[in-house]
Amino acid sequence: MKRIIFILFLLFSYINALTFPNNFEANFTQTINNNGKKIYYKGKLFYKKGQILWKYFYPVKKYIWINKKVYVYEPNLMQVTISKRPKFTLQNILKNAKKEKNFYIAKINNKKVYFIYNKTIKSLHYKDDAGNLVTITFSKPSVKPLKDSIFIPTYPNDVDFIYQR
Repeated sequence: MKRIIFILFLLFSYINALTFPNNFEANFTQTINNNGKKIYYKGKLFYKKGQILWKYFYPVKKYIWINKKVYVYEPNLMQVTISKRPKFTLQNILKNAKKEKNFYIAKINNKKVYFIYNKTIKSLHYKDDAGNLVTITFSKPSVKPLKDSIFIPTYPNDVDFIYQR
């Protein structure tokens, strides 16, 4: 999960260099394909100047905030996992990114992330550490202004905390 968050954060930072809007909101469907067996997730993504909120609604609720740190809140487990925000430079990503015919390729930590971008991000896919093909498709994009408050992690006071290095 930490690697997926890192890759997605880097990708969104890279896309920002392609005139990605300062505010972005979209529905998403995430598919993880493991040898023909597929797992589907659905939710909503919010992005504002380097801050990200992934709200998963299906099959279970999960919230991932990426700002100064990474917070993953899983309501069914009553647990929040907190980790450091990935360190990177935008210049390192840009020097390795290539535009192909109708898609882009970004090489991040020896992994290739493929994405379709046409005025806004349409979809992306990559192989995770377990060899699964992860595909995320975006729909109903919006660039309306977003409130800063949605990027502040919120969860009940009685959750368990897990700290990762």
